[in-house]
Amino acid sequence: MYIMYVDESGDPGKYNNMNSPHFILSGIILHQNDWMPILEKLKNFKKYCKEEYGLPISEEIHASELIRINKMDAYRSIRKTQRIYILRDFMQQLPVIFAKCRVLNICMDKQQHNELDDYQEITWKRLIQRYDTFLKKEGKDLGMIFSDDTNEPLIRQLLRKMRVYNPVPSRYPTALGNYRQIPTDNIIEDVVMRSSDKSYFVQAADSIAHCLYRREYPKGALKKYRVERFFDNLQPILLKKAAANDKDGIVRK
Repeated sequence: MYIMYVDESGDPGKYNNMNSPHFILSGIILHQNDWMPILEKLKNFKKYCKEEYGLPISEEIHASELIRINKMDAYRSIRKTQRIYILRDFMQQLPVIFAKCRVLNICMDKQQHNELDDYQEITWKRLIQRYDTFLKKEGKDLGMIFSDDTNEPLIRQLLRKMRVYNPVPSRYPTALGNYRQIPTDNIIEDVVMRSSDKSYFVQAADSIAHCLYRREYPKGALKKYRVERFFDNLQPILLKKAAANDKDGIVRK
């Protein structure tokens, strides 16, 4: 069985110049047999952060807070440069920690898709479809999804619907016209919601999603830290088959 841990970056609402211009989902796909060894590596990284930067082991790694503190008081005793180095080191270590895994990314630029009013459902649909395709190609194995807390009723209803009815574009005419019916029947159970502060795996997905956002929408104030380059460390583990028209396999539409 495979497990995918997911987190979001940005808000799902229509862009109005006051909210985020993006909505991103990042998922880390790992096999159940690799779960325990990866957990030990994540624990070791937390110990490293304690020794090197003074980050308490009990505190989560939260990417946006590391860059700009909003509510995590434990970060206030660590200088900004050191906090960004925590994120840098984490992103450099993820391809080592998750060496046998794959990272799936969905990135919606709201200004490129301004016909939508809400981006969460369409983005989750793309993520579920690609994950199910991955499972079908990996020997028809089964999979589960664990996500940071989000709109659970919407995601639950979407996944249950896609198990029964999931038309996808087809090159050839079918009974559904230019679509084929491919139920997402390799994903079992509803999406399990986990608060990121309780899961090292969700924290890793959070860092990936946020660093993808920083690469797609770089800010001058952070360029001296090269934050926009952190995501590129993930090249060895990106699921590039997810989108053949993107060099990093990022699904954008």
